Amino acid sequence: MDIDGVLYRGNHTINGAREFIDYLIQEEIKFICVTNNSAKTPADYSKRLKSMGIKIGENEIINSGVATVEFLKETFLKEKDNLSAYVVGGEGLVSLIENSGIRLDDKNPDLVVVGWDTNFTYEKMKKSSLAIQRGAIYIGTNPDLTYPSHEGILPGCGAILASITAASGVEPIIIGKPKTLIMEMAAKRISAKKEKSLMIGDRIDTDILAGRNFGIQTAIVLSGVADKSEVSKSHIKPDYVFEDMMDLYLNLKKSRKVQK
Repeated sequence: MDIDGVLYRGNHTINGAREFIDYLIQEEIKFICVTNNSAKTPADYSKRLKSMGIKIGENEIINSGVATVEFLKETFLKEKDNLSAYVVGGEGLVSLIENSGIRLDDKNPDLVVVGWDTNFTYEKMKKSSLAIQRGAIYIGTNPDLTYPSHEGILPGCGAILASITAASGVEPIIIGKPKTLIMEMAAKRISAKKEKSLMIGDRIDTDILAGRNFGIQTAIVLSGVADKSEVSKSHIKPDYVFEDMMDLYLNLKKSRKVQK
């Protein structure tokens, strides 16, 4: 499942999120959170979720920052020692990149890695664009144009990527949803079988499409980015539509009771 817009929105827990997770734990149903937000580390997410009463551990969370590091290790670190990167993103992404053995460099990097950055500036756009024009490989952690918050729908990583792409003339390599790498990592971690798996999200273009691309069933909750109008107009159709996690929780509980 996704996190932002699914389990919480800004500083507020989504209705039914605690009950749903408690039920999964009680029934020993395996789950893992798969989020495109790379601003924080899985440990940061776990701490925040637990502070809201949602019992999810660090090992039950994979974000696009983790998937990006895995991609860089498999694709570039094997070919070159002393790899360097200019990172645009939150502290979580910066620490993940640095701890992977990639050297941080804002002048002549091998890579430009861009995630959601609430402190994004013209200077960061300029440094990214110039590095990419000089030949740095351009990586985007995720394509989400927006981010659901308690203030409303905010600009997301995709909006930042769009500005750098416009300035450099280069499209980024995208790592997070709807690409399948992050889904493969998540499924492997909990030994999930595709025929028994469900992707839960609040975005059609990333969450639902990621589930479709990975070959599993999908459910959208209308507590984040997508609303009924967007779902009805989209050519990408989820298998299930729920108002929020409480709606999903009650339906899951009812269906499992019938099965028993």
